[in-house]
Amino acid sequence: MKKLLTIALPLLMAVACTAQKSPEDVTTTEAKELIQNEEVVVLDVRTQNEWNNGHIEGATHMDFYGDDFEAKLAELPKDKEYVVYCHSGNRSGKTVAKMKAAGFDNVHNLTGGITAWSGDGNEAVK
Repeated sequence: MKKLLTIALPLLMAVACTAQKSPEDVTTTEAKELIQNEEVVVLDVRTQNEWNNGHIEGATHMDFYGDDFEAKLAELPKDKEYVVYCHSGNRSGKTVAKMKAAGFDNVHNLTGGITAWSGDGNEAVK
């Protein structure tokens, strides 16, 4: 029984993690392909300090924790396509959910955030 649990538990955890992937989530490879389209808006929702340490070239900065974050989101054109990222994917996932609820149809969350982006060998500029 213990051996069965040792084998089954990691498998169940992998299935559970996979099942929670949102349709808006994109990998770094998918995000890189999307970003090549000049019409796609790359939105960095990290703090100013995180932004200063490196960001995806061409990204627009909007601090998730800023007092004016909700107002800035409301000002964004809803007919554009967005790739949203943060440090690890948590804040960007919440941002994508807010955007979807506000009527944005074409938004993507970079899973793993800038950490995954850089970890996959992609450049971050300062």
